[in-house]
Amino acid sequence: MSDDDAYMDNRPRSPHTDEQRKKFRADLTQRFMKDLPATIERIWELPCLNITSVSKPYPDLLIEARELFVNGYFYSCVAMCGIVGERLIKDVLRNSVSIEKDEKNQRPSEAAFDQLERVEVFGIVNFLNEAGLLSKDAATAARELGALRNAYAHSRGKDSEKDAIEAIKYLHAIVEDTVSIFKGFDLQHGVMIFKDMDTRGDVLRAKVTKLK
Repeated sequence: MSDDDAYMDNRPRSPHTDEQRKKFRADLTQRFMKDLPATIERIWELPCLNITSVSKPYPDLLIEARELFVNGYFYSCVAMCGIVGERLIKDVLRNSVSIEKDEKNQRPSEAAFDQLERVEVFGIVNFLNEAGLLSKDAATAARELGALRNAYAHSRGKDSEKDAIEAIKYLHAIVEDTVSIFKGFDLQHGVMIFKDMDTRGDVLRAKVTKLK
């Protein structure tokens, strides 16, 4: 499309008829089949996804971010990864906060927690990292993802496909340190190694569980 060309989408004005539905179906099917080979190949670029929080919105949000990449919506993918990453980070803080009041430890109210939504996420990342609630690798990934998301939110993205898979990888680094079923484990030669510090805090024990 040249600078003198115009793009117009008048489909919403089409009549609501079965004939028009068949035309839409044919057009969408043709587009789907044209993009299908590249769509299939992108599946193999994704990291595996194994998470625990099935009762929370994470599965749907993570699947949406991954599907945007697979289907070639790279700008949207970067933005969605940033959104999900920020949600994960803020929920780590939300799930870890306890306050002392009247000589009792208690959870803040939901209204108090809602104020966290106004706090800049980079500060939360740094706090969680310093408090030992977020690993160095996850904190670095969160910072990189936030910067990448901001670049695209302000139309400064350069290579959307490359940046989309980078955003996916950054997001999954956060997932691995927060809601992954393998959090705290290392996979070594088909064996799950569980890392756990003893009471002295300076000796690393490894409990081994073979994968079935």
